[in-house]
Amino acid sequence: MLTFPPLVYHSRFLKADRRSLVRGAGSEAYQTAFEQSARLDDLFLRPGASVEVDAAGLGGQLLVLPIVGGALLTAAGAAETALVPGGVYAVPVGPGQAARLTNPFEHETVNLLLIRAPVPAAAGPALQEAELPLTARNVLVAPTPAAWPLRVGLYDSRVKGRIPVSRPAGFALCYVLNGSFEIEDRLVEHRDALLLWNTAAVEFEALSETALLLYLEFGAGH
Repeated sequence: MLTFPPLVYHSRFLKADRRSLVRGAGSEAYQTAFEQSARLDDLFLRPGASVEVDAAGLGGQLLVLPIVGGALLTAAGAAETALVPGGVYAVPVGPGQAARLTNPFEHETVNLLLIRAPVPAAAGPALQEAELPLTARNVLVAPTPAAWPLRVGLYDSRVKGRIPVSRPAGFALCYVLNGSFEIEDRLVEHRDALLLWNTAAVEFEALSETALLLYLEFGAGH
């Protein structure tokens, strides 16, 4: 009788409905956390509400990606800064430090994605800003002028893509901001996350119109 070794998948898949929910005064944060020192907070701030954020002791950096609306950022040693969609921001928060995010609108709830991961290229003593315009479709867009290993792409349905992983020994994180994708033969839907490692490339196909994908590499030299 033939026997086969068990298949080993170098991945971890987290569904959106399995996320932890942390409620604050005027805020809700849906947390997707991985043991590999990475966490995503899908943060909703109600009108006029504020929340303090830090690097969560992960030894990494805090990246903020405004999705709907914007926020005001107050960080140590920096003037108040407006964070707006179309940009991504590396916020300097060292051990024991925190920054404050405030919704400046009177009637609208805002949505921001907080990305905590070891991304040394995004480290620094001052706030760093980069543009991330989604003017092109069906291509992953990199922030400019920053050299961060982060990409975002807006896709039409049934468009396929392949992402070469720059450091296969590290981690590749795929997070669906809108719509649904098939990524490495897995159905990954709205706000689901798929973490891959020891892989040379990530293959995907958009399964809905205006599907929005976030891709981030970290670890192993990033």
